Amino acid sequence: MFPTRRDELAVVRAVTYASLFDYPLTLAQLRESLEVTADEVTLERWLREGPLLRHAVSVDRGYVSPRLRPQLVDRRLSREAASLEQLGRDAPVVRAIAALPFVRMVAISGSLAHLNAVDGADLDLFVVTSRSRVWTVAVLALALARAMGWRTRLCLNYIVSEAAMTVKPPDLFSANQIIHLRPVAGEPAYRAFLAANPFVTSHYPNFVPRPLFDAPGLTPSPHAAAAAERALRPVASIIERAARALYAWHLRRRSRSWHSPEHVQMEPECLKLHTNSHRDSISGRFEQALVDVLADARDRAMADREHPAMAGVVNG
Repeated sequence: MFPTRRDELAVVRAVTYASLFDYPLTLAQLRESLEVTADEVTLERWLREGPLLRHAVSVDRGYVSPRLRPQLVDRRLSREAASLEQLGRDAPVVRAIAALPFVRMVAISGSLAHLNAVDGADLDLFVVTSRSRVWTVAVLALALARAMGWRTRLCLNYIVSEAAMTVKPPDLFSANQIIHLRPVAGEPAYRAFLAANPFVTSHYPNFVPRPLFDAPGLTPSPHAAAAAERALRPVASIIERAARALYAWHLRRRSRSWHSPEHVQMEPECLKLHTNSHRDSISGRFEQALVDVLADARDRAMADREHPAMAGVVNG
C-alpha cells in the first residue's frame, strides 16, 4: 500500500519528536511511536516509496532520523552504552525501592528509560503503591536514599496508588511518557496502569505493553516487603497520615523554588512533583522542529526536480 500523506506525516512527527532528545529510532521503535496503524513491513515500504519521507528522513545503520540531524546515530550508540553501565551501578537503588513495603510497581522513566542518558543523569522512577500508602512509600524511599548516599541522584517525582492510576491530561505528551516507561517490578500493576489509561493506544495504536526490564541485579525479592507489610499493618494508617503531614509541610516550604507549580499534585493517592516540567517547552520545540524538517524536505524535493542528475547525491 502506497503511503498516504497522513501516514508520511505520522512518520515525520515520530522521528522529529524523538530527535528533540537526540534519539534516532529503530524501525520497531518508530512503529511503536506512530499515531497510525502499520506493521514493520509496511513501514519499511513507506520509507522507501513515500515521496515526503525520501526527503524528510534518513535511515543509517537501521536507525531513522531527520535528514537535518544526520549525526544522531553515533550519539545514540554512545549514550546507550553509558546508560547500561549506569543502570548497572543503579541496580541496588532500584532493587531497594522495589522491595519497600506497599510498593506494587516500579518503572524507570526519563532518559535512562530510553537508554539515552548523559553522564550524571538522574535516576527517574515512577512508582505505584497500594491504596493509601503513597506518602509512606515516598518518605521511606527518601529516607533510604539519604541513608545510603543516593539522594542526589534518585528522582522519585511521581508516585500514585492503585486507586489513582489515571494520568491527566490524556494527551500526546502523557502518552509518550507512558509508552517509554521501563517496568522493572510489578507486572500486574503495570498492566492495570495501562488499562487505566486507554488514551495511550488512541495516540499510539501499535504500542504493546513492555515486559519487565531484564537487566542484571534489578529484580527485587518480594519476601521482605511482604513481611514488613504484615508487621506494619496495624499502624499503617497512622504512619501514612504522619508521613503526609510532615512531607507535605516540607514540600510547601520549598514551593517558591518550583518553576512549574501547576504540574505539582500533592493528594492522598498521588504525589506528582514535576517542579521543573518540560511539557510546555517540548511542545513548542516540537512544533518548530517539525516546521524545520518539512521545510528542509520541501527544499530537497525542489532541488531534485531542478537537478535530477544530482538527486542521488542529495538523497544519499
